[in-house]
Amino acid sequence: MKRLIVAGLALLLLIGTTGYVLRGPLIDAVVAQRSAATLTRVDRSTLTDGHLHVWLCGTAAALPDPDRAGPCTAIVAGGQLVLIDAGPGSWRVVDGLNLPVAALSAVLITHLHSDHIGELGEAIQQSWIAGRSEPLPVYGPPGIDHVVNGFAQAYGADVGYRVTHHDDAYMPHAAAAATANVLPLPVGTDRSPVFERDGLSVSVFRVDHAPVDVAYGYRIEYRGRVVVVSGDTKPSASVRRNAQGADLLLHEALDTRLTERASEQATSLGMSRVAKLALDVGNYHTTPIQAAQIAADAGVQTLVLTHVFPPLPNAVARRLFMAGTAEMFAGERVLGEDGMRFDLAPLR
Repeated sequence: MKRLIVAGLALLLLIGTTGYVLRGPLIDAVVAQRSAATLTRVDRSTLTDGHLHVWLCGTAAALPDPDRAGPCTAIVAGGQLVLIDAGPGSWRVVDGLNLPVAALSAVLITHLHSDHIGELGEAIQQSWIAGRSEPLPVYGPPGIDHVVNGFAQAYGADVGYRVTHHDDAYMPHAAAAATANVLPLPVGTDRSPVFERDGLSVSVFRVDHAPVDVAYGYRIEYRGRVVVVSGDTKPSASVRRNAQGADLLLHEALDTRLTERASEQATSLGMSRVAKLALDVGNYHTTPIQAAQIAADAGVQTLVLTHVFPPLPNAVARRLFMAGTAEMFAGERVLGEDGMRFDLAPLR
């Protein structure tokens, strides 16, 4: 027994000594492996595989939601990455999805509510830091120029620090900028072209989010596939028309059944201000059932509900939110979640 104990102690000593001697190489190997994984994690294959890719990078509405970032949708096709809106917290989702952010070629803003523009500064700055080599076009309604200029002022010092630190050859000052493009108001329910590059076509249509003066939806087309993003809106004939035959309709959704209950509860607790706000928020959005009816009328393949309000903390709340949509729309219905991905193979 004594010999076994001595032999065991000797073995432990040998293992410990070996580990101590090799600790440097082992640590170096682990660090090298992790560094390589970080440096090569970006998936650039989606830029050139011929598909129209869609990621949900933020599916919340204006109030903070612990499970969702603010509104943001990523489109990858034709060698380009395009973001639609840039809500608070969305850039962390974009980065976590390993999207090719250096290829960010445009940002489309639906309207100027804070939950749709709050992360625009980070989208501009972080894509430049990642390697974007040209100024970033930002498209949106009247007033988008003021927003872009404001972020340029806010980030101006940071840009200067980084150029000075790394040199203009590696952090080109000219590429840090964003350029504002104010989109003219489309007429009625018509849509107007925004841009067409390498087969990726984007058009804009007006929606009804009054009292917001101007609010837009966007239609994206690539190799026979169509994706429509409603933006924030009441039930809109413009969405119905411009979503005709779409493969994906990403439509905002607010459940007034839940917000009205919240308003009643707030009233009973003497919280008149909260009750007022909870009631008001329902009068310029679309319910899940109304969105399902629009999807049916437009003949879309898949309806994805996003800009989800109120927050849905559990499975029961999610079922309540989707209740009644199946009776309105026979196609695929999806309750959007951050990180969801949709891949549309080319038809031509």
